[in-house]
Amino acid sequence: MSPSNNRSKEPQELPQEQWDFLPNLPLLSGPTIPTVGRRFFKHSPTSILKLGSDDGEGIMTALAHSILAPNRTKQGLVLTHQPGTPLVQLWPSLTPLQRDAVKAELCRLLVRMRSSRFSYYGRPTGQPYLLFSEFGTETYVCCASRSEWDDSRIRALQEHAPDAEYTVALERVQRSTAGADDWDRPVLTHGDLSDRNILVDPDTLAVTGFLDWEMANIMPAYFEYAAARLSGGHQPAWRKELLEVLRPVLRCECDTRRREDLGVFDRYTKTLAAWDAVVDVERIAQGYDDDCKWTFEL
Repeated sequence: MSPSNNRSKEPQELPQEQWDFLPNLPLLSGPTIPTVGRRFFKHSPTSILKLGSDDGEGIMTALAHSILAPNRTKQGLVLTHQPGTPLVQLWPSLTPLQRDAVKAELCRLLVRMRSSRFSYYGRPTGQPYLLFSEFGTETYVCCASRSEWDDSRIRALQEHAPDAEYTVALERVQRSTAGADDWDRPVLTHGDLSDRNILVDPDTLAVTGFLDWEMANIMPAYFEYAAARLSGGHQPAWRKELLEVLRPVLRCECDTRRREDLGVFDRYTKTLAAWDAVVDVERIAQGYDDDCKWTFEL
């Protein structure tokens, strides 16, 4: 679910298993199991076989520690079956106090997950990073530094920006260091924190896992927030709730660093403003335009 300490993480080598034919396994289906391009099978009482995945998803799933390190097969992943109910099924029946408890637990886990430090933007072993966009899934070269990351996003911006003047203004935002220290540090980023992808124990309301690490990357600290703002896949009501989780995540991180540097004034407000500004960069870099109303919702 999340890293257990602050040391730099690299995924362990994944064990290999190959089959000459697909075992006769029962197909899983339901509102929380999308079937486009992927299929899920009951592999054992404690595991699920996911077909249609790739090495990158296996690496990011193992790195995330949200599910025990998967076994990479020739065609898919064998994943440990996490107990819990998708939040999308529970949320309508929860009281306001119960919803607040779930959001507080999500905040705690995301702060923990983001505490590990990395030295690159992309995926382990130099693999490229993947992003959703208006045009589908796009692949970008792994970046070894903040300057390489900026160059990568500016190239995407220039490809999609409507005019040169607007591009120059957004390039300035991308290269800005207006945010507080560490506002752009590389952290583990899920990238698709839909209520379909969050498992919760229906009795205790403890968050038991995050599903679908396909779009996970090592990204700047602001990117989980940008992904939530830009995701047209989230229902408007859930996007609002998710942003009410991610802002407290930032506040927790800022409060921790404020204790280390009491001379910093209102780090949270300054950093959140920087996060909001860079959403405008990603809106254009990912091919969306100013008619995408959901990206303006705060």
